[in-house]
Amino acid sequence: MADRVEMERLDDFAGRDDRELIAACLDEEQAAWETLIVRYQRLIYSIPLKMRLSPDDAADIFQSVCLKLYEKLSTLRDQEKIASWLITTTTRECWRLAARRKKETSIENPARGTGEEDNLGGLDRVPDEGLLADEQREVLERQQIVRQSVDSLPERCRNLITMLFYQKDELSYADIARRMDMPVASIGPTRARCLEKLKKLMEGKI
Repeated sequence: MADRVEMERLDDFAGRDDRELIAACLDEEQAAWETLIVRYQRLIYSIPLKMRLSPDDAADIFQSVCLKLYEKLSTLRDQEKIASWLITTTTRECWRLAARRKKETSIENPARGTGEEDNLGGLDRVPDEGLLADEQREVLERQQIVRQSVDSLPERCRNLITMLFYQKDELSYADIARRMDMPVASIGPTRARCLEKLKKLMEGKI
């Protein structure tokens, strides 16, 4: 019973915008906080991975950014631009981790710089910070808008769009029809209607 109530609370918050979620978080609604983190976890994780950090480093950065978000939530000036704040904060955490790891490696490996190989787990190949701050920042923000819009679709459309465009392994129409319990001939028209709904959700945001 408790689990069902919790799921209903999560479903309720899933449909709220960021401003409403943040207000609920400040009222100590645990379900609102969980919803906020789930909404932005892919955005946060994508940044260290794009910067070629390891999955373990990405997990550490994710935890650190979530903690900073929790601490700063009440003073976040522009609640409607939380994605931009998260991109900036996550990028800074990546560079902070990179600097710390390089310093540790330099101390542990005095031979570094003499031609001897060292293993920084990709931290020595982190691209220029300006790249993420300019072109990639816009890409990340657009990707987040698309993700949130897809998540806001009705369940049937959300599942169909996910299978068509976000599934790791490409699915045939026959596979999708079987999973969706619908005729193969209906996939095309349904996809068109769902994409139109998605387009309306993104109007004015991209």
